[in-house]
Amino acid sequence: MILRMPDYCSDFRCTAERCTDNCCIGWEIDIDDSTLDYYRSVSGEFGRRLKDNISTVETASFKLLNNDRCPFLNNRNLCDIYTELGEEHLCQICTDHPRYFEWFKGVKEGGTGLGCEESARIIITQDKKFLFTETVIPDDDCEDYSDVLYDFLYKARENIINHLQDRNLSVDERIADVLSYAEELQYRLDNGEYGTFKIAKDMERELPDEEKLLSFFSELEPLDPKRPEYLKHCFSLADDVKKNRNAFRNAVPDMERYLENIAVYFIWRYFMKGVFNEEFYSYVFLMAASVTVIRYLYECFYLENGTLTVKRRYQNSQGVLKGNRVFR
Repeated sequence: MILRMPDYCSDFRCTAERCTDNCCIGWEIDIDDSTLDYYRSVSGEFGRRLKDNISTVETASFKLLNNDRCPFLNNRNLCDIYTELGEEHLCQICTDHPRYFEWFKGVKEGGTGLGCEESARIIITQDKKFLFTETVIPDDDCEDYSDVLYDFLYKARENIINHLQDRNLSVDERIADVLSYAEELQYRLDNGEYGTFKIAKDMERELPDEEKLLSFFSELEPLDPKRPEYLKHCFSLADDVKKNRNAFRNAVPDMERYLENIAVYFIWRYFMKGVFNEEFYSYVFLMAASVTVIRYLYECFYLENGTLTVKRRYQNSQGVLKGNRVFR
């Protein structure tokens, strides 16, 4: 079996206590069965501490403290399980995060997600074209799907990513072209046609409405309780944001590259899920919507602060995903 990952994944290292948005705070942390069995076998004082802080109601998970911290996250923001039992005895979700995976026939694809602060920094600040690596790993199972559909979507994804990285066009032009391309592909697939074609320039295509999207995002169930009010505040700045757009573009000349990287990330992460449900246009629209909202949040921050640091760029991108449960 081949493991296919973006080449930037090798650069990821957890920043542990230096992270300003710790993944052990505010998240429900489930425990897989094999790890639960091991935790039950641990003796002594630490074993008692494990048993006292694990809930087995419905799904095994750690009992979060009143401030939503994992009970094993110490006052230095380090994991006591890691230091007491070793990295190999972390539960699966803690071992994998922020990595994500999708299983196909003979191929396992993955990457690191924008929901992690350090991963977001690496993804967004890439200055080279998107590349992936392949390594051989033990075989694993996957859901069944059509091989013809897989080949169809794989070629389409390659076309989309290549077009999103065409820097002779603006990011808006690239995304508009890709939306039209995906809509036509979806129509053809729905009618039993599996032939791909070149992406054409679509000057008439409109991008998702940023104000409607911001309103929608503000109504989603939040992981961060402050997020809905922040989004509503940003929504109230719409007129000033639009007036300030030229100043923003001049002040942040690398923004096109950042948005390109975000767009490619969403296509790589979600597009091939279409082999399981024959629906992929929605994943392309998700990419376009996410880029639109993230850029708008960048513009709001710049409007109110007169600057936009690199750190704030990847934190805003991370916040769109981590701020709402729909992206978990």
